Amino acid sequence: MPTIDLFCRVVDNYGDIGVCWRLARQLVAEHGCKVRLIVDDLTAFRFIAPEIDPALTQQNLLGVDVIAWSASEALVPAEVVIEAFACDPPAAYVLAMTTLAEKPVWINLEYLSAEAWVDGVHGLPSPHPRLPLIKYFFCPGFTEKSGGLIRENTLAQFALIGECEDGAGGRDRANDLLAFAYRHAPVRAVAVALHAHVTTAAPLDETEPSWRSAPPVPQTQFDALLARFDVLIVRGEDSFVRAQYAAKPFLWHIYPTQDNAHFVKLDAWLDRYCEGLVADAATAFKQAQHAFNRGDTSLDAYTEFAAHLPVLKDYATEWRNHLFAQTDLTTRLLNFVNSQKKQKVS
Repeated sequence: MPTIDLFCRVVDNYGDIGVCWRLARQLVAEHGCKVRLIVDDLTAFRFIAPEIDPALTQQNLLGVDVIAWSASEALVPAEVVIEAFACDPPAAYVLAMTTLAEKPVWINLEYLSAEAWVDGVHGLPSPHPRLPLIKYFFCPGFTEKSGGLIRENTLAQFALIGECEDGAGGRDRANDLLAFAYRHAPVRAVAVALHAHVTTAAPLDETEPSWRSAPPVPQTQFDALLARFDVLIVRGEDSFVRAQYAAKPFLWHIYPTQDNAHFVKLDAWLDRYCEGLVADAATAFKQAQHAFNRGDTSLDAYTEFAAHLPVLKDYATEWRNHLFAQTDLTTRLLNFVNSQKKQKVS
């Protein structure tokens, strides 16, 4: 298995480091890779991995060598270099890549999207404008032509948690709702429509005295946390994927952009997700997602979503099984690396 340097800049809360930490662990635990995770904000990293010591420039956690960004310029580049979300490794490190007899396979791990362009861009080369290096686009997605989704072998143990319970009991039963959203989310209206007991996992601008607060959990315990609830509100890329693996009805609080481009990304996923969902439930699901991301605080915006919870719960399981049947991102990534290495040899 190749040696891998994975670069991550913490830009959007914990989403970037969340994806990178999950990928690094799987590369080590399931594929035996030697991975150095190079991070610019170890304090933020500590939120999802409490064992991290921000004062150390190098440490090992769960088999992953964690390196402070400031110490990366002196590293001898690995066989595979992954820059997460176009974060650009240090110039000295990139220059060092050119001195190696066998140039590293350099990958830009893009943000996840269900948009149609993903399949066409995935795997395309991008030659460096000045140096003898080629960077390849690796695009996570929901089709076999994309880079796929991160999915560990151990995830199956959470698949059956809660399935024997009446998890989405509809309007006559109080639902347990986990809200892991951005501060401005209209959680109160959703909670009223669902007759929900609310547990928050991030600060919100609007709260109620009866709402509970979940203490932060390491990322390794996040799947088990999601499995305990009937309905989920999630944000960011990593939690968005894990909610789908949890097979629960959920609302995705997508990161807002000033030009409203996030609704294009939201609609692309909604169209793909709802392909096999009955029409009335699909309409209710889409309308609730749009209302939530517009910040709609009216009860009417979520009543149809609440009414269709049993159908949405059953469909969420079907969708999860569909995702489970696909090849996971890490396997596709290593297959891509091996194909590039073989091309260089030939």
